[in-house]
Parts: sequence; structure tokens; C-alpha cells
Amino acid sequence: MEKRKQTAEIPEKVLLIYQAVPQMLKEGADINTLKVSEITERAGIGKGTAYEYFSSKEELITRALLFYIEKKVNDIENISESQNSFPDKIHAVLDYVEQNFDDIRGFCMLVRIGTGSYEISEPLKNEYERMQETFDCHRMDHLIDRMIEQGRQEGILTENNTFLCRMAFASQMMMYTAALLQQEKEDLNVPETEKLKTFVYHALVKSLN
Repeated sequence: MEKRKQTAEIPEKVLLIYQAVPQMLKEGADINTLKVSEITERAGIGKGTAYEYFSSKEELITRALLFYIEKKVNDIENISESQNSFPDKIHAVLDYVEQNFDDIRGFCMLVRIGTGSYEISEPLKNEYERMQETFDCHRMDHLIDRMIEQGRQEGILTENNTFLCRMAFASQMMMYTAALLQQEKEDLNVPETEKLKTFVYHALVKSLN
């Protein structure tokens, strides 16, 4: 699948804005009350500069969110396209989640926005829905499908139902993220990370056989 515009082709000031929005959200900013002046101040550029590239605050925020999501999907795509075995790819995804945990928390919030479980203002919602028409919302599904198919070809998995396979993959990743959150709270009942990864991998395999 053809990847979208490379980062190098995006103006530096736009990249600074794209980086500022998810950073602010991860720090607890309310997406519904974010101001362009706050975003540009974080980005280190003038407020007027933002309107050279974006027609509205809603477009600015939406484009930043979709850029952020696409970057994470690109990273997972690189893992899925490697020559590694199915078990190694799943462990690589888990490694990625661990190493980018702060980003993953922000990503989970954006998934909630996309699924409608996180309430956003009507203008922002309308812009988000409009912009999604130009964004391949099914890329992650296709990446999961390819990894699961590899697992079947290697004789590790037997389940053929696409919906169940996607649900099992997403469920295990969510459980793993939840466990990492508990680790961060120093919950002594949560095992060390490598044991968690092994458990998640075996749970995924068991659920798809």
C-alpha cells in the first residue's frame, strides 16, 4: 500500500504544530478547549502562521491527530513487512508498545475519539469526519490481517474468521497496555514486562486456535 506524504515533504512549521497537539493532549489538555494561540506557543511559532496552512482550528487539530495516527500505523507497518517470523513480529509489536508507551496512551485516546467513545465538540467532530474521508481508516486492520495470515501459514494459528482475528489481536494489545499502566502505578501483582509479553503472545495464539 502506498504511504502518504513523507515527513520531509511537510513544511517545518506544520510539523511543529503536528507535534505540539498530541503532546498537549498527552499532558491533559482538553481537546475541546484547545486554542490556536496555545498550540502555536507550544510549537514555537506565531499564531498568524497557523492560518497560512490551516483554514480553522478544527482543521489544524484534526490534521495533527490524523498525522499522529498515521505515523504510528507506519511504524507498525514496518514491523509487519519485516522478514521476521510471526512470533517475532508479535513480540516486536509488544516491544514497540512498551518503548513508546507515552505515545500509545495518546494513541488510545485518539482511537476513542475515532470510535465516538470520547465526546468532542460538534465543529471538531464534523471536521474529523470530513478529514477521515481522505484517510485510510482500515490500514491497521489490513496490517493485522497480514500478520494473522502469516501465523496461519506458519501453522501457528487456525482461526479463519477475520472479525474474530482482529478482535483477538486488539483485545490482547489493550490488555497489555492496561497491564503496563498498572506497572506504572507500581502494582506489585503485575509481573515483569518480558513475562507479560510471553503471556500476551500465548493468549493470542490460544484465542485463535
